[in-house]
Amino acid sequence: MEKSSCMVSILCTAYNHEQYIAQTLDSFLSQQTDFPFEILVSDDASTDGTAEIIRDYALRYPGVVRAFLMKENIFSKGGNFYTEYFFPNARGKYICICEGDDYWCDDSRLQRQVDFLEGHPDYSACVHNTLLHYCDGSAPDRPLLDHGEDMDLPMELILAGAAKAYHTSSFTARAEILTDTQDFYHVAYRYGFTDQANALWLRLNGKIRYLDRVMSVYRINSNDAAWSSGVDHQYDKLKNFIVGSREMLKAFLPHVPEEYRGMTEQAILEREFELMYIEGRDKEQRKGPYRQILRRQSRSYRIKNFVKCYFPALQRLYRRGRGYGDV
Repeated sequence: MEKSSCMVSILCTAYNHEQYIAQTLDSFLSQQTDFPFEILVSDDASTDGTAEIIRDYALRYPGVVRAFLMKENIFSKGGNFYTEYFFPNARGKYICICEGDDYWCDDSRLQRQVDFLEGHPDYSACVHNTLLHYCDGSAPDRPLLDHGEDMDLPMELILAGAAKAYHTSSFTARAEILTDTQDFYHVAYRYGFTDQANALWLRLNGKIRYLDRVMSVYRINSNDAAWSSGVDHQYDKLKNFIVGSREMLKAFLPHVPEEYRGMTEQAILEREFELMYIEGRDKEQRKGPYRQILRRQSRSYRIKNFVKCYFPALQRLYRRGRGYGDV
């Protein structure tokens, strides 16, 4: 397939996704479109049968499924599969990203989004709603978002966290924007995430259209390596994410036009406020600009903050019970 004839490049990373990857690839291949697309799928040296399944799809769909099979795990070595392999090799005018344990659940997904972007050149991306599926049965399936209607996503929503605006499995973005990675993208990658960095850059370079239709599924707790597995109850993992989000926003700040500077600075304060909470620095939440953030929290949160500040023995007992230690 020539670059000029490829409308969309679907990028899919996989690691130990043997039980999911076939459904993921089938969900791409089942898309009903009036344009050609390609699927770039990687295996980062899985220890199960993921690579064999990917190799089989590449043989059955030559020219459509392009396999990148690693002999050594590049993620553990700090490598970035997107910037090193996918972005330089993607031939599409548009790019989608869907990890190997997630999938699309609407065969019209690509056509709907490409039709919109082709008709609206001032938009950098088009996204949609996503179903959350808890693989361990810990909660019922539910839509990620409750926006309620088709809309243009505001910068405030993206600054609050990418998951509040859309899930990565839902976007179709203009390739020339998405692949033009900036310093704050690389900061985010060092902390293990890029979804918010991508969303911020896309929003700075155009509008993002949200379609209020569930067209992808995000598997939560799909395996031990998944980001969703235990983040809410793993202190180091949660702290790393919050610190990373703060540092990414600091690196993003020089790119921000004046109209978004105040809300970006506020988002940095919000991340610092969250960090104070998980580190047990509750008294600091009552000082300076953080006091205003504390006042916006729920009544139960404010009561807990008061108890932890003025009854430290109860605070230590609470933190040990949550697995945070005595810091």
